[in-house]
Amino acid sequence: MTILTSRQIEFVRLLMLENEYRPIRYFTTPLKTSDKTLQKDLKIIEKYLEKFEIELDAKPGSGILLNKSTKNHRLLLNDLQFKESDVKKFSINERRFEIIKILLSVSNMETSIQKLSDKYYVSKASIANDLKYVEDWINKFELTLCKTISGTKVVGQEVNIRKAIAALVQDYSNTEDKKIQMQKLSFRLDISTLKGLQELFDNEKILYVSSLIENLEKQYSYQMGDPYYINLLSHILISLKRGAEGKLIENFTIDNYQLIKSDKSYEAARWLVSQINQFYNIELPESEVYYVYQYFITSGFQEKLAEFQIVDKGLYNNSASDITKSLISYMCSIINKDLLIDETILDGLVLHIRPMLNRLNYNIQIRNPLLSEIIEQYNESLNICKAAVLLLVNERKLKNISLDEIGYLTMYFQAALERTTLKRRIIVVCQSGYGTSQLLVTKLKKAFPQWEIVDVLSARKLKERDMKDIDLVISTVHLDISEKPYILVSAFLSEKDIDNISRLMKEDTFIKTNDDIRIHFINDILQEGCIFFNYSSQKVMSSLSDGNTTNYKFEEICFGANVKVYICFCSNEKSMILSLNDKEDNKREISFYLTMNDSNLILNILTEIYHLYQNEHSMYYLKRCNKVRDVKNYFALNKGERDVKTMDLAAVIRSETIKLEMNARNKDEAIRELTQMLYDADKIANMEDFIEDVYYREKIGVTGIGNGFAIPHGKSKFVKKTCLAIGRTKCPIEWDSLDDQPVNFIILFAVTDEDKTSNHIRLLSQVATKLGDDEICERLKLANTSNEIYNIFAGNGN
Repeated sequence: MTILTSRQIEFVRLLMLENEYRPIRYFTTPLKTSDKTLQKDLKIIEKYLEKFEIELDAKPGSGILLNKSTKNHRLLLNDLQFKESDVKKFSINERRFEIIKILLSVSNMETSIQKLSDKYYVSKASIANDLKYVEDWINKFELTLCKTISGTKVVGQEVNIRKAIAALVQDYSNTEDKKIQMQKLSFRLDISTLKGLQELFDNEKILYVSSLIENLEKQYSYQMGDPYYINLLSHILISLKRGAEGKLIENFTIDNYQLIKSDKSYEAARWLVSQINQFYNIELPESEVYYVYQYFITSGFQEKLAEFQIVDKGLYNNSASDITKSLISYMCSIINKDLLIDETILDGLVLHIRPMLNRLNYNIQIRNPLLSEIIEQYNESLNICKAAVLLLVNERKLKNISLDEIGYLTMYFQAALERTTLKRRIIVVCQSGYGTSQLLVTKLKKAFPQWEIVDVLSARKLKERDMKDIDLVISTVHLDISEKPYILVSAFLSEKDIDNISRLMKEDTFIKTNDDIRIHFINDILQEGCIFFNYSSQKVMSSLSDGNTTNYKFEEICFGANVKVYICFCSNEKSMILSLNDKEDNKREISFYLTMNDSNLILNILTEIYHLYQNEHSMYYLKRCNKVRDVKNYFALNKGERDVKTMDLAAVIRSETIKLEMNARNKDEAIRELTQMLYDADKIANMEDFIEDVYYREKIGVTGIGNGFAIPHGKSKFVKKTCLAIGRTKCPIEWDSLDDQPVNFIILFAVTDEDKTSNHIRLLSQVATKLGDDEICERLKLANTSNEIYNIFAGNGN
């Protein structure tokens, strides 16, 4: 019997349509192949046509033509129709899945590239690429491809072949192919998963094994979670198929057999295997019972079995609880919230982590069907949880925990965060009178009963209130506050207001603030030579490995779309690289690379990075930095070690920040020229952001005080040390002034956050006193040197 590929079937159809001789190259375009390939196809086609008594006539110089009678023509069409229905067109991924399936299912037999090329209607080069993909895929299971002249086959231990088959079923369950319709569906399996199983196993076996598992669940009044159910079902089907073929797990020893054989979960596993042996008249050995038992104890199933005694009792009962508390503690440190007081998260995570530890111990992987939705909706929580897990694995020397497992842990974490979010302490700000404010409070309590309304204040009183114990401010008027987030609502709290608040609470479990932050650890570790602009990951890796034999393996943590942390646990290093990269959408990505092994240090740095990410003002500043010095200055500025002292004018005036022949021709040029002096004198960390803060103050009120003088203010966290920049322009420039006159003498205040209250007022008062004296003003206008200006302001020139 001659087997035709899809291309060869199509070739015959094209030949049947022709009534005159055609050269072979005539068919190369519609068939998308070469003359040489079609020459080979013709030899197979000629042999196929023999049973229909149809000859393929070749005329030199003219081409080829089918000689056919009407009767035989019809028989040929019918046969082609039948063959075509039996030939499936595959996508690249589907074809590779099929090749893996073939190689694993008949692992003791060889297949050739030519056979696969003919079967899937693709070139041998494509099949060669497919086999490279297959080899990479099976290497994960410690399997290899043995390639000889006679063909290719999979080589490896039977237990690893089974693991690969199980993973293949899971991978296939994610495909989007919906063409095959299932006649019977188990309510526990979605159609794509069932389809993947049916590609490898008989439908009858799937339903029978499924019924056995469900009988056990009914017997013990316990229903497994779907991922565990799918894993167990897949494993048993693999055991059944491979056992029936005589391919059993060899050299398999069971530790502590005498102890575990009396466990209820082991008895349940033995019952299940015995039912399969009896029904299918096969003999699966005790090693298969033990393998099923492993799945039971890694799914949490054993917790529902009466008085059973687990082998790894110390790990199960003691370590699970300690590990859970450590994990929660890491997460709490990063987000700066206490979740350990929430008994729900502790109890829930312990119940999940106990079987998870057993899964790690037995190297059993589970698939999380909700992972894509978790990544989409709770990506920040997922990455915080991933960071905590990485620290946990490093500290406790655990096996790697997969992202699927981390996805499940994230759901407990997210639920706890949302419970915490519901319990908010609120201040209400309302200017419309007592009656209106009480109505607003009543409506808020009705809409959000979990909230605690701590106080009702005016905007003026709010400035005097310490808000450390407050989570949120609800206001009917616009507020200029940065300490806490606030939401603007109408005085009567409309339905739209309630919807907006609810949406904000749902979307912003982690509310970004402009609270001040302190960056001790980043500042200590990060060196100027390790700050790069527009350095790709490859460049960073290259700079790390230069002259170093260490094999760096980084784990990625993403705080939002544009803040990333790459962690490599290296025992002999303690370093950090910062890369700021411009993106196509005019945004900037900030990436930290940590190479160290100290879990506590990594935790502290992660915490600082996360709070840096949460602080909108800080992120805005960092994303605008274009110089290494600006970045380093920012971290140094926020390390939290400055002393706040009272000061006078003599302490904040320097000759290098005085200029008597300014080039500025307008207000903006004047502010920039004075700011440049401050930056050059290393008094501010970044020019553009300082200027932005100066203009923010300009919007609040007039800074031209008359008589040709202006005193613009820059109260900014980008000021490293409070100081003044003093300048005199060559000609008067336009400025918003109290006397509506231009100015030519400008005193720019650069004030730190620590000095923005008492010290700022003190300095302003001293300057005002000086400028209130007409004689001093005249002397300032006529001064010829920076020293004269300094002496006038410092008091020595009075």
